[in-house]
Amino acid sequence: MDFNELLDFAVPFAQQFPVLRGIMGFVVVFFLPGFAWTFVFFSKVSVIERIVLSMGLSIAIVTLGVLVLHVLFGMKITGSTSLITIAIIIVAAAITYFIKRHITKRMRVSGG
Repeated sequence: MDFNELLDFAVPFAQQFPVLRGIMGFVVVFFLPGFAWTFVFFSKVSVIERIVLSMGLSIAIVTLGVLVLHVLFGMKITGSTSLITIAIIIVAAAITYFIKRHITKRMRVSGG
């Protein structure tokens, strides 16, 4: 079973509701990766600033990530590889954020 078959099995309503699929795709590609990285880079911004920064960062990070994988590793640019790349970008941001938060909390407790 390849990745596309798994997606078709796990998300059957995506085929029946193309508007919902488009909205979800827009959020996943143009919002979530940047939103995750705004927590890493910008600690004190308002909600509006975070939303705007999220869109700009998402466009830049996703485009560069997919192109780097294509150029350096020869991966074909498909929906599946793009989705995997976006998931890796989001997970990397979450891990970086939690490590940064843990280090900051440890420094505050030790008085450093």
